[in-house]
Amino acid sequence: MARGGARRLALGALMAVALAGCAQGPRQAFDLVGAAGPMRIARAGGAALGVREPAATPPTSGDRVVVRAVDGSVAILPEVQWTARLPRLLQDRLVESLQRVGVSASAVSIGSLELATDVRRFEIDVARNVAVVDIAVRLVDVSTGQARAAQAFQAEVPAPEHTGAPAVMALTQAADEALSRIAAWARGRL
Repeated sequence: MARGGARRLALGALMAVALAGCAQGPRQAFDLVGAAGPMRIARAGGAALGVREPAATPPTSGDRVVVRAVDGSVAILPEVQWTARLPRLLQDRLVESLQRVGVSASAVSIGSLELATDVRRFEIDVARNVAVVDIAVRLVDVSTGQARAAQAFQAEVPAPEHTGAPAVMALTQAADEALSRIAAWARGRL
C-alpha cells in the first residue's frame, strides 16, 4: 500500500473510533496517579514554592485524552477522560512530586517563588506509538515576575495501543517521569 494510502487508512480508523464514541455511554474517567515514591521531609528553612496551574491550549486544557494521528491532526479519545481538567491534575501531581523530593510546595502562592508551567504536548502520538509529555517550566520570583531559571522536560513512553485504558496508562507513566524530573530540577534551584 502506498504511503498516502496508509495515512488515509490510519486517519479513517481514528475518525471511525471518534465517531463510534459519540454513540457510546459514559466515558471511563482516569486520574494521573503514578507510582508514588517515599516522601521526604521538607528542608527546614528551605524556600516554599507555589505551583501555578499549568497553561495549556485546547484540547489539552480540558478533561479529554488527546491523540495525534499519523497526518499530524489532533483528535480526542471517545471512551476515556481525565477525572478533572488536565492542567488541574498536573498541578496537583506536580505539588506531590515536589513534596516527594522534600520541597515545601502548594497549589497556592506560599512564598517568594512560584513554578510556572506550560503544557506543550500531552498526547498519544499514533505515528510513533508513544505517549508524549512535553512541559516547559519557569522558576519565577513573585516580587519581580522575572524567571530565575527555565527548562523544558520531555518524556516518551511506548504506547502500542492508542485507545482506552492502555493509552491513559502510557500517558500517566510519561507524566510521572516528566514530573519527577521537574521536581528534581526545581529542588536543585531552591
